[in-house]
Amino acid sequence: MTADPQAPADSPPRKPAPPSAKTLACSGCGAPLTVRAPGHSLSVACGSCGAVLDAKDPKFQIIASFEKRTKLKPLIPLGTRGKLRGETFEVIGFLVRQVKIEGETFAWSEYLLFNPFQGFRWLTEYQGHWISTKAASGVPKADPSGGEGAVSYLGASFRHFQMAEAETIYVLGEFPWRVQTGERVVVEDYISPPRILSCEVTPEERTWSVGEHVGGEQIWKAFSLPGSPPPPEGVGVAELSPYALQGRTMLWLSLAFVVAAFVLQLFFSMVSQDRVVYTRQFNYVRGQGSPSVATEPFELTGRRSNVLVGIATTVSNQWAYFNLALINEATGQGLDFGREVGFYAGVEDGESWTEGNRNDSAYLSSVPSGRYYMLITPETDAPMLGYTLQIRRDVPRTWYLFAVLGLLAILPLWFWFRKAHFEYKRWQESDHPWFNSGGSDDDDD
Repeated sequence: MTADPQAPADSPPRKPAPPSAKTLACSGCGAPLTVRAPGHSLSVACGSCGAVLDAKDPKFQIIASFEKRTKLKPLIPLGTRGKLRGETFEVIGFLVRQVKIEGETFAWSEYLLFNPFQGFRWLTEYQGHWISTKAASGVPKADPSGGEGAVSYLGASFRHFQMAEAETIYVLGEFPWRVQTGERVVVEDYISPPRILSCEVTPEERTWSVGEHVGGEQIWKAFSLPGSPPPPEGVGVAELSPYALQGRTMLWLSLAFVVAAFVLQLFFSMVSQDRVVYTRQFNYVRGQGSPSVATEPFELTGRRSNVLVGIATTVSNQWAYFNLALINEATGQGLDFGREVGFYAGVEDGESWTEGNRNDSAYLSSVPSGRYYMLITPETDAPMLGYTLQIRRDVPRTWYLFAVLGLLAILPLWFWFRKAHFEYKRWQESDHPWFNSGGSDDDDD
């Protein structure tokens, strides 16, 4: 190669000029064709008659022709230029492939992009989900740590998603191989959202490509397309879960709230009195005097807080009900409540059994300080009843802690449910659904 005599001696070498597009007429129908990657394309598909022409033949002879053909309109017209990752690419080819799985047909579109210095790229579109793909820089290796069928590529683990035989059903534009409808290849997909590894297997070769999920809005902006992209349906095979990046934040927030709840519980436990203000044992004999008794007055001090009233009895195969009233000595106002106990035991078929409890308790919330007494009226089927009354002031309750933890769990549980549901919908389209038709779990996670 000779140097440019007009260029300064110290100037950097110029990039070779990109090949110029060629315009010709289709050998089958005479329609005009444009070859946008001369020297790189091996075949050109006519959009008018469906003929596939040999791009390497000077006369562009017909490789294959089709009398009937359904015309499909690409979402990105051939010849459109756009920028992907800062590089300009031109759409030069369009094809549609389909697979048949369990009697259902699934079709997707593929757009071939070309840059004379960067080579070829692909844009794949299925149900509004787009993937930008290029040839892999190496051959992935098996990755036993990633699960059954997983592979490793550039330090990342990709899980096996699906294997199926794909058939080309429509072609338009030019391609770097001798494309034709009816062409079949075995396609295997491995995913590590938002990336995907695909392997196309033919009797002649095995080709690996790597792609990344791209939003339709980005594609429309990159190629300056009018209108809006088709709305995505369902979950894309390599679509990044909207919950993936939020998972760690949600975990740390949940842990922070749980720690805060325990700290608050510890604080209230430390500042609570948790003090016994009254305790006494009583005996009641049925038929001897009035069953009602009044306790000696006792003081409830400190801030407005709860009172725990506990009753321990001696009932055995008997029951007892206690009508109770906590009465303010100064105002005469009372808090009426009742507790019931019952304990039964026996032997049946050589095995002992018990039922019920001899003891019970009740919390009275937010009782102001003051001087009080308790009025007790027992009812029982026992001829004699012994019971002990104990009153405690300002008792910390762990129930509040569990109630707060339950409320705090609602948001993260809902988050993890939505995250799992997203992945469930993704993997239902794979060879490894989370739940098969029989309802068993096929997923290792």
